[in-house]
Amino acid sequence: MSDLDLILQSLEALAEREGDPAPVIYARLFADHPDLEPLFLMDTDGGVRGSMLQQSFDCLIDVAEGGSLAPVILGAERVNHGTYGVPDNLFDAFFTTIRDCVKAAMGTDWTAETDAAWSRLLARTEALADA
Repeated sequence: MSDLDLILQSLEALAEREGDPAPVIYARLFADHPDLEPLFLMDTDGGVRGSMLQQSFDCLIDVAEGGSLAPVILGAERVNHGTYGVPDNLFDAFFTTIRDCVKAAMGTDWTAETDAAWSRLLARTEALADA
């Protein structure tokens, strides 16, 4: 099974098992990086979080597909988030948080093959910062 297939399969499992994954993902993000939570103070209805998460899923899938959209979006968003005081390592931490939530949702269905596919995907996503 290709990395793309494994990534898509795992994201589908997240959606099936969590429904809207935003609450779980942001709870974990804020638990791991409490300094990020105040940045969402004005997001009282969760709209910004939902939009950011959807764009992150789109970018992860684009990177997994070898597409050309994610490098442009992620480059612009790194700069944008930098204006909020978010350093690159915390920008990339969001993708790690997504992976960790997918892994938790999948439980015993998370395989070594899935783990390797996500590791390669996160490495490619992080490498876009150096491009």
